[in-house]
Amino acid sequence: MYGNGLFHLNSIMQPAVATQAPVVGVAITAESVVPGCATGASHPVDIEEAVRFSIEVAKHFGAGKCKFYDEEEFKRIVELYGSMRHLQVLGGKG
Repeated sequence: MYGNGLFHLNSIMQPAVATQAPVVGVAITAESVVPGCATGASHPVDIEEAVRFSIEVAKHFGAGKCKFYDEEEFKRIVELYGSMRHLQVLGGKG
């Protein structure tokens, strides 16, 4: 958490700035520091496991058995920063 009391969302959630559709990030971790843009940084087995996990979570979400965000946390974000829809533009057009 940072000084605003909110949990940190990193660049894995950046697609949220380009769509109004739900965006879910699944982090793949490594034992050492690896830039996300590095060629070959991810292994196919790791990616497959993340995809399988995402599919299972999507099934539970569709059945109403899990949530992707905490309502109170989201309410606090909106209170502090507004809707943030102004970030959902391309090329500086609002």
